[in-house]
Amino acid sequence: TQAENRRIEIGHGVPSAIVRRHSSNRNADPMSIDPLTAHHWGAAAFAAADLGLQVTLVDPEANPGGVCLYRGCIPSKALLHVAKVIAEAKHAPHWGVTFSEPTIDLDKLRTFKDNVVGKMTGGLGQLRNSRKINYLQGMATFVDNRTLAIDLVAGGKDTLTFQHAIIATGSRPTTIPGWSVKSDRLMDSTGALELADVPGELLVVGGGYIGMEMGTVYARLGSRVTVVEALDSILAGADADLSRLVIAYGRKLFKEIRVKTAIRALAVKGDRVRATMETNGAVTEASFDRV
Repeated sequence: TQAENRRIEIGHGVPSAIVRRHSSNRNADPMSIDPLTAHHWGAAAFAAADLGLQVTLVDPEANPGGVCLYRGCIPSKALLHVAKVIAEAKHAPHWGVTFSEPTIDLDKLRTFKDNVVGKMTGGLGQLRNSRKINYLQGMATFVDNRTLAIDLVAGGKDTLTFQHAIIATGSRPTTIPGWSVKSDRLMDSTGALELADVPGELLVVGGGYIGMEMGTVYARLGSRVTVVEALDSILAGADADLSRLVIAYGRKLFKEIRVKTAIRALAVKGDRVRATMETNGAVTEASFDRV
């Protein structure tokens, strides 16, 4: 089969789509479209390019990388590295080495995180260029099953036609139904990574891996963290032996972990957020600096 007639089959979680540019009425092979951005886009775009197809990636960021590199795995792991250093410094007296209490410079910490993201996404940009993959910085919309309309970040519009498209639009934080509170005191995962401050009291809603990671970061930076989870265990779906280890770790690090607990209401009172929680039918209230 000729490369231009091949169909690329990619598994779930691949953030891309494929297309070849030509001039105002462009004709194309596959193109990578990532209107919301995501990670692992390279698996699709690189595989198509290696098979000889002309590939175009569409993404609103300056370099490819998607949610994982820009607003997910990589910035969170950079911050977790710092959290680990703080934890090791606290344990060091047992090894005969004593450090003074750490001082947190949030500006430098943000710069460190952003530099890690910049280096990795810049490296992906170089890999993209080495494969001669076209890159359009913008947001794509399907006009029909062979045509895309592109709103370019720099301004203006473009049009692409293609033979095959791989759609991998990434993810974005969801809003919780019934929560109509609008306040910068309520953060999603992206907002938490921005490190606006280190709140004295932090409520983390959801005991999945994102909640546990961000809770760990803020706890190590100095926040008193409460984690609430509606299910009967954190890391639901993970191996029970693993979740037990994480729960034991979290109970030492966090102020509290509450399972089988639902948030019934949130209300902003000045610079505090009051949360109404229900656990096994019992309703309690608590106040936090951020949620």
